[in-house]
Amino acid sequence: MPKGQRKDYSKEFKLSAVHLMKSKLFKPKEVFEMLGGIDRQTVYRWIKEYDERGESAFDPNRAVLPARELKRLKKQLADAEMENEILKKAMAYFAKQDEKK
Repeated sequence: MPKGQRKDYSKEFKLSAVHLMKSKLFKPKEVFEMLGGIDRQTVYRWIKEYDERGESAFDPNRAVLPARELKRLKKQLADAEMENEILKKAMAYFAKQDEKK
């Protein structure tokens, strides 16, 4: 798989990996090899997610935005907030102009 692309693993696969690591029946290196050479950081992230949210952490319908989409939405929000501030200032300016007439 090309670098930078994420492979999707099933909920069952992730749960199996977490349970294998937590069982301490095998050394972590053995578990990574059994899982097909999966990156250890990935498995540790799954363990952290499991500890925080339980099995629901691996639900396929959970809302997760890709980083690129999240960055785009944050920029869009910042632009909208700036436009809103400009419009507020323009309204105040024109309201003062109407009062002077």
